[in-house]
Amino acid sequence: MKTLPKGANAPLSSAGTVRVELRWPPNRDTLDVVCFAVGADGRIPSDDWFVFYNQPQAPGGVVALSTPAAGRAEIRVQPERLPAGVDRLVIAAALSHGAFRDLIGARLTATPAAGEPLAFELTEAGDEQALIFAELYRHGSGWKLRAIGQGFRGGLQPLAEHFGVAVADEDTTSETPIPPPIEPSPSAPTPPRPIPLESTPPPEPRRRRSRRLTRLLTLSVLLAAATGAVWFFKPAWLALPGELWTDLRDRLAYGAPPTTTLEAPQPATPAGVGTETPPSRSRPTSMRYQAPTCPWDDTQVFERYHALGENYVRILQRVEHSNKLLGKWRQELRRSTDACPTTFVDGNRQEIEQLSQLPVSAWMEEATKLNGCAGLMIKRLDKELNQESRPILIQRLVREADRARNLESDLTDIARDLAYLRNKTARLLDGFQENIEACGH
Repeated sequence: MKTLPKGANAPLSSAGTVRVELRWPPNRDTLDVVCFAVGADGRIPSDDWFVFYNQPQAPGGVVALSTPAAGRAEIRVQPERLPAGVDRLVIAAALSHGAFRDLIGARLTATPAAGEPLAFELTEAGDEQALIFAELYRHGSGWKLRAIGQGFRGGLQPLAEHFGVAVADEDTTSETPIPPPIEPSPSAPTPPRPIPLESTPPPEPRRRRSRRLTRLLTLSVLLAAATGAVWFFKPAWLALPGELWTDLRDRLAYGAPPTTTLEAPQPATPAGVGTETPPSRSRPTSMRYQAPTCPWDDTQVFERYHALGENYVRILQRVEHSNKLLGKWRQELRRSTDACPTTFVDGNRQEIEQLSQLPVSAWMEEATKLNGCAGLMIKRLDKELNQESRPILIQRLVREADRARNLESDLTDIARDLAYLRNKTARLLDGFQENIEACGH
């Protein structure tokens, strides 16, 4: 049996059934083991592909969950029968109380029908109430297992929402009816000072999943009708070169950034490039596949990764502060019988303004770019390892490859956390706006 460290991956035989077993000390808290079958976009195709205690099987039984004994859960997977739209299986667990730091030593084992079993043991955890242990993902014509060990605060809800599962909101931003406008209390809240960040694009506005789906379907129908009309009445238009598409793509890719008071992540100058004026871009005459590239050298990648980590911590602190503040103000709003003070309304408006300027989307994009660079770094180092025979150089390349894999794993964790924080920010914005509306403003 091969044990994988956090962030490592290894091929897994996909012939027949793969049995994934999760064990933890039976005298500790009971784990709710779950499995998300997600597509390339990182979301489940439908709620049928969320396997948990109330829905222990995916369609066709290709994924089945059971709990044969205390301190043990088992997931049986038939990879060859999974539909093409399923890109990976995410295996996680949640606690109803307590934290995963009390479950150090929990072990996941993936045993294929033929081939070597793979294992991952939890060696570090904090106060998270949900944790992704590992994922089975497609790799070429086969499958691989990646050890993840990433925790989520808040339990199963933020974890499920991250993968597109609709969960009733039970936190302070839930859609609980707010009492009528009330009068001022002597201790009116003081708006907090903003936390300085290094980038500016405001988070995207929140849209409910059902509303977004309806709009996408409507748009698809209108586009299909328009295309049919063009084909029937003006077929020559379809032969026009892709100039309009190229122009639209350039506008989206190179449009001017939004005007804000904070600075966006600054692009680093790629290695070997001077400060002379870059040549003008030429528009391609046809759409062709382009291999992924990284505009930075290894040193710049790690420098930008550290900047990303610092801003991720600041964003996390800001969102947690706003969440506590919203809960406090909601309680004051419910207890008070007087009219809302001006400072209360101003405080909620200032929170909305500051949260709207949080650069979550910008740093999510940065994490995605850096993750691609880490992947290219790993491929390059693996290629050099395969061609190298000198022991001293092999040792150095192994260390660098491990460092690159840890980088890729950390970037994946940060990107997922930022996705959760973006959703949380949207819910907080709704909550502060509801406070203002409850005051009659």
